[in-house]
Amino acid sequence: MNEEGKTLLTNLNYVKKKTMKEKTKNNIKIEVLVILLISMIVSTTGCSNIFGMIAGQNGKLQAPEITSVVNADGSSQVSITNLNKLGEIYYTLDGAEPLTNSLLYKNSFAVNQTTTVNARVIDGNELSPVTTQQFNITQVMSKTEANTGQTQTPTTSVPSIKGVGVEVNSLFDVSASSTLSPINGVYYNVSNLTDYDSSTAWVEGASGNGYGETVTFSYKGSQTAQIQGVEIVNGYAKSSTSFYDNGCVRQLGVSINGKNVKSLNLSATTSPQYLDLSCTVSTGDVIVFEINGVQEGPNDGEKDTAMSEISFY
Repeated sequence: MNEEGKTLLTNLNYVKKKTMKEKTKNNIKIEVLVILLISMIVSTTGCSNIFGMIAGQNGKLQAPEITSVVNADGSSQVSITNLNKLGEIYYTLDGAEPLTNSLLYKNSFAVNQTTTVNARVIDGNELSPVTTQQFNITQVMSKTEANTGQTQTPTTSVPSIKGVGVEVNSLFDVSASSTLSPINGVYYNVSNLTDYDSSTAWVEGASGNGYGETVTFSYKGSQTAQIQGVEIVNGYAKSSTSFYDNGCVRQLGVSINGKNVKSLNLSATTSPQYLDLSCTVSTGDVIVFEINGVQEGPNDGEKDTAMSEISFY
């Protein structure tokens, strides 16, 4: 290589090294500017989780936030907030890990007994960390007690529906929004809910998991009756096979004469569950139970949801 070529090569290498140095300086300047910008945001907004926010926008889901307020009756009203722009919140009430077959969060709900709430955001195959909160409920007052601040003494002249041995069917007309058609001669009518036989069950007949399906109790007794609570046998309790072959209810909304009065959280078990439902009913009053949360059975390919018994006491 002649002297002119060597000089040209030397100049090219000089330009290349200078360019690389300038790029490094520019990159350092950009990084410093980003750090300064983040510091300004944290100091002015108090947002100490800015790095988590940036990570969330880049595809990593943040865990949801669980908050609550205490209702007048002593129960806790629970709200769950999705801090991400994507995904839906799933939660459980029995300490289990939330997955897509768990309860889908739609609205705040009341917790009226000691409960562990686990929640997470799921977007496709992406799962956020789980947020856990324990609610220790010692006592829930009736509506009258909550309004007056005084413990209510039951009136002996107002009969307890189950307590005096009166069959529920003699005091209520019971209907359902849908019912599964008979299979192999087995019927899943709504009357199975009030036959005091947990080997029979009502199974909803709507498409999907039964969200929004209802059971309606229309009171036709001649005298006013005091209801203290409701006993529910969840799922198809005839056997472990029938239980796992069907879904069970995890949350029931309760309305009386069109007014929402209660949200009942149920466990995935065949054991009887006793839940507070303090109210007074008169002739013509209507109590509606609406399925607001479902847990699919492991072998529930048809996505049918069942309950075996509902009785008042």
